[in-house]
Amino acid sequence: MQQTNNSRKTMENEIVEFHHEDYQFIITRFKRINWKQYKGVDQYQYFLFVFDKRLAKVINEDSITDVFNTEIRDGVFETFENLKQNIDAILSEYILDDDAIFECLKVVEKLLQRN
Repeated sequence: MQQTNNSRKTMENEIVEFHHEDYQFIITRFKRINWKQYKGVDQYQYFLFVFDKRLAKVINEDSITDVFNTEIRDGVFETFENLKQNIDAILSEYILDDDAIFECLKVVEKLLQRN
């Protein structure tokens, strides 16, 4: 995904998502503001958002269920290494299955491969 800001060069924003039961995990990276020149993976900051999809409302008129994604956690990580060091503990709060945590970590690794 690319966004264009007319006052700056094109900025890359990349997002990966992982769903497990009632939770949605969104991990994204944004290029840093170039106060100094960053290169490689250091040019990005990483953000984590966790949403809970358990809040639902049934509309009585037509029995359609609307699901509300409620943000229950967010975090900012200065580097990919910082994200990697902390994400396992965060995921463990919401996912009890080690295989599912591993699958989510593989999805997060895709952010690093997109340099």
